[in-house]
Amino acid sequence: MLRGAQLSIKSGFFTFEAAPKAVIDAVTELQVTQQSGQRGGFQLHLTYGKGGQIERELLPGGFFSPATRFIFSLTIDGVSDVLMDGFVSRVDVSQSNQPGKSTLSITGSDASQMMDQLDLTGLPMPAMPYMAQVAFILARYTPLGVIPVILPPITWSVDNPLRKYRAQQGTDYAHVMMLARDVGYAFYVEPTPQEGVCTAYWGPDVAGFSPGGAIDGLEIQPALTVNMDQASNVESLNFNFDGLSKTLYYTIYRNSQSGVAVPIPIPDIALNPPLGPEFLMYAKNKALSYTRSNDTPAGMAREDVAVLISRGLGLAANSANVVGASGALDVARYGRLLKPRRLVAVRGAGPHHDGHYYVRNVTTKLKRGEIKQTFSLTRNALGSWSERVA
Repeated sequence: MLRGAQLSIKSGFFTFEAAPKAVIDAVTELQVTQQSGQRGGFQLHLTYGKGGQIERELLPGGFFSPATRFIFSLTIDGVSDVLMDGFVSRVDVSQSNQPGKSTLSITGSDASQMMDQLDLTGLPMPAMPYMAQVAFILARYTPLGVIPVILPPITWSVDNPLRKYRAQQGTDYAHVMMLARDVGYAFYVEPTPQEGVCTAYWGPDVAGFSPGGAIDGLEIQPALTVNMDQASNVESLNFNFDGLSKTLYYTIYRNSQSGVAVPIPIPDIALNPPLGPEFLMYAKNKALSYTRSNDTPAGMAREDVAVLISRGLGLAANSANVVGASGALDVARYGRLLKPRRLVAVRGAGPHHDGHYYVRNVTTKLKRGEIKQTFSLTRNALGSWSERVA
């Protein structure tokens, strides 16, 4: 049971200071959204009092200016977690004739926002495989406390720089996301327990591969419990099963000399081990081709087969997550924050739906005296490997 929670707000850029008391007193709501494979964001709502310090000093003085960095930390029962480390992107003021009803809304995104500012199209990257390109780009953001976590694809290739070489396309963020899509990976930035330090993850968007994705012995999230009287710790939990979306991807490799075509199936289990004992059958199949080559028929691979197979593995892994769940919880009853991009166990939902799920996204809303979360889960199987939870 939650005994105490305290929100800390710090601002700055390279160094940070606690927000003035006027800001803390004016906070009415903080909403933080973290999604697997996508950019996280926050929205801070403040009371905008006429003639107050926020109106007279902080707003004109640039305290909420775009690119200002805010760190929101939440301490629960003495344990502190960084809820969001992000940069302001938008400021909205809503004036009202009624006293105390004027509001100031601050919207921002995580550190990936700073990677999406400068277009460097054409920057050469000769003889660099995908993971080297990602490391080269992310190294520019180490002064912001961004630590790269890069997992190499199962297969990759390196172009001969005497024949051709790759160049950056778009901003740093756009290029890294393009490389991730090419090999079926995801890219996102998430905070660490140390304020001012983030991890930039480039790897498979499935349970067990993200920095906190697996049961790694360091952290196990409490089970989401439903329909168990006083032991229940979620307000609602709904399940769904999309029986027509699981896809078996394949490609056909044709040898340019012999002309022999060889089908290559791409299974999902390579990157997405089953989270339950009940295997779900494929509902359809789809030919995969390298989309950057216009002269290659659908399903036929001539060049970059290694990249093609890596992309297929990622697509297959994500298409296998056909079992989903969504719900809401009160942190006071759950006892801590539910974190995204990690595993969590579900119990009390019956043998069909109990078991481990991957937390796809979480939205946290904080008000005075209240912390609530809405979430969505996903998995690639039914049932549970165990009758007990940690």
